[in-house]
Parts: sequence; C-alpha cells; structure tokens
Amino acid sequence: MTHAVLPGMVERKRGAVVNIGSGAASIMPSTPLYTVYAATKAYADQFSRSLYVEYKNKGIDVQCQVPMYVATKMASIRQASLFAPSPETYARAAVRYIGYEPRCAPYWPHALLWFLFSVVPEPLVDGYVLGMSLGIRKMGRAKEARKKAALHYGTDEVHQLIYVFLNDA
Repeated sequence: MTHAVLPGMVERKRGAVVNIGSGAASIMPSTPLYTVYAATKAYADQFSRSLYVEYKNKGIDVQCQVPMYVATKMASIRQASLFAPSPETYARAAVRYIGYEPRCAPYWPHALLWFLFSVVPEPLVDGYVLGMSLGIRKMGRAKEARKKAALHYGTDEVHQLIYVFLNDA
C-alpha cells in the first residue's frame, strides 16, 4: 500500500503514512508468549522509522503509532478503561497525533505507561508481562475447554465441569 501511494505524495510534496505498531514491540522490553505478534509489529515500527528518514525532507510524514491495549475482541477486553480505551477513543487520539512524531503513543495513558516502563528495570517488567501473559493464556484455554465441553455434553453442567477440570490439570 505504501509503495502505491508514495509516488503521488512525493509529486504533491505532502502526505502522511501512518502505520499501527504495538507497545508489545516498541514499549515493552519483551513480550513473552506473543513473540511472532511483537516481531511483526517491530517490523512495522522499523519500516516506518526508515521511511520517515527517507521522506521527511519531501514533505511526507511517516509515523508508527504504538498503542498498548485497546478494548477490542482481539485483546479480549470487553470493557473500556483508562488504560484500555474504546476503539473510538483511541481513534480520536490517533488522528489528532498524525504528523507530530515518527513513533508515538498518541493516547496519553499509553504514553504514561511508555514512560513508566522505560524507568522500571527490565527484569521487573519482563516478570510482570510474563505473569500477565500466562494468565491470559490460562483464561483462553479455560474458555476453549468450556466450549469443547458444551459440544460434548450439551447442557449437562456437571459433565461440562468435570471435562473442564480434567482438561485443565
């Protein structure tokens, strides 16, 4: 997509390319259990930073926005909160921030987290993130086990619970 739109932007001497990275790649020192996801987002970040250097003198802003959690199905967060905004809240902040910095967390609570993670020793952040990731994985596996139990046993709740218990061990 960038390859398709850049020539027109160069010709007009203006434009903006905004890529969405992730705090998992740019803010956190590591992202255990989300390695491939973080690696692909790190690519988007480096791609954006390099294009920024190449095109900044041609009137084109290239930016990689690096959100933390947003309350979406993908993040398995149903309820928006201060640190996990709704998609609409994040989008408003994201649009307002276009053109300011080549890498940014446009939603201010995410920028605050970025700062905090930068001053806390990496081993502490790594331990916290690993614990959180393991908890998320455990909840996901329990949800899958409940779905399988419902398929096997229908509405028989006793058998469903036994199935979940045996498969959680």
